[in-house]
Amino acid sequence: MIDKKLLEIIFDNLYNGIYVVDGQGTTIGVNKTFEELSGFTNAELIGRNLYDLVGKDNYFSGAASLLVLERKRPVTATYTTSTNRRFLVKGRPIFDANGDIEYVINTIWDLTVVQYSQPIDADTARNQMLSEDELVTCSDSMMAVIDLALRVAATDSTILLNGESGVGKSLLAKTIHRSSERKNKPLLQINCAAIPESLIESELFGYEPGSFTGADSKGKSGLLEMAQGGTVFLDEISELPLHLQSKLLGVIQDKEFFRVGGRQVQKVDIRLIAATNKDLAELVSAGRFREDLYYRLNVVPITLPPLRERKEDIPPLVQHFTEKYNRRYNSYKKFSESLINQMVGMTWKGNIRELENVVERSIVTTSGDYITPEKVRIPGIGKTIPKGMGLKKLLAEREREILLQARDQFHTTRRIAAALGISQASVARKLKSLTDYHQN
Repeated sequence: MIDKKLLEIIFDNLYNGIYVVDGQGTTIGVNKTFEELSGFTNAELIGRNLYDLVGKDNYFSGAASLLVLERKRPVTATYTTSTNRRFLVKGRPIFDANGDIEYVINTIWDLTVVQYSQPIDADTARNQMLSEDELVTCSDSMMAVIDLALRVAATDSTILLNGESGVGKSLLAKTIHRSSERKNKPLLQINCAAIPESLIESELFGYEPGSFTGADSKGKSGLLEMAQGGTVFLDEISELPLHLQSKLLGVIQDKEFFRVGGRQVQKVDIRLIAATNKDLAELVSAGRFREDLYYRLNVVPITLPPLRERKEDIPPLVQHFTEKYNRRYNSYKKFSESLINQMVGMTWKGNIRELENVVERSIVTTSGDYITPEKVRIPGIGKTIPKGMGLKKLLAEREREILLQARDQFHTTRRIAAALGISQASVARKLKSLTDYHQN
């Protein structure tokens, strides 16, 4: 039997931060590693509820624990702190004998980039650095992907990310980089499909003065040199021209290359992550992708599942994007339960990117604070009955939608009562129950 003192020693000397809350989201305690990572002390957090600690300009931009309490299942999420730290958090529920959540145990990885060790050309950094975004998932398949990504992040193995457009390949590439020993060095990306074939070689490898018409008289470093010590993310690698595939192969094998028009060997120390939404093996068979490069890239293949295969992620993603765009547009909108249930049933061919766009569009174009199926313009929404809700729940949800829409339109209980043909007392009672419902 391990004694209490030894457990405390283990708790405070783990490599990862630990954050423990109870079944109501109240902080029970954090370990010393979390204190060191976050800049917050156990004394200032203990006894405080995460609902009071999360939000704009608050301690945390989000919390995996709150999603765990809502979804009643493990959740992985990223968030930032008011001390300018960035964390990846894996929250796991601990259930009591009655099946209620008694505790949530959060394990924290530090994704914070402190600084770069060398200057990067401002235009290149602005155009090529991966933008900030948040990772939110409660699906087993996606959490398995993240677990694998965290395991290989500590190595220098080349990684090939496979998956449809919009599933989050660039976000996973950023997570891998920020979980690696290279995280305080540059992370630069290039979309191989977005740059004309005539320019992509000079963008990647740089060029010497006078190497082609219009070249800078001083020459220019390419992304590979700018990422020295860091990571290069090549998105849509299938679109890389064949003659450059052999040159990239040399970089992977020998860590060296020549600039365009150059004769001096350039040495680089970089980690390469590639991504594709196409089947590279099929392209190899068709002669459109080099077989030797394919095997060099495919050292650690990671496939991200499409959103339609992890529908359990849709409700927390809708909530996450709603909070994100509410903050951006200073609004207080909420998606109705029936609308979210219908969104879960959609195929989402554009995956997370499409879902985010729908949430943003709904927030900026709909009137009132309550977004219902009737208010949005999404193909298929409002024309089907969501599965598994039952007639009683459907009617209750519809009544909520009508009352909230009437409140937004008529503002006073007297005018709402007149419009709906019920008594003012009934309106007041029903609106009070809705307020209590949304607070719980």
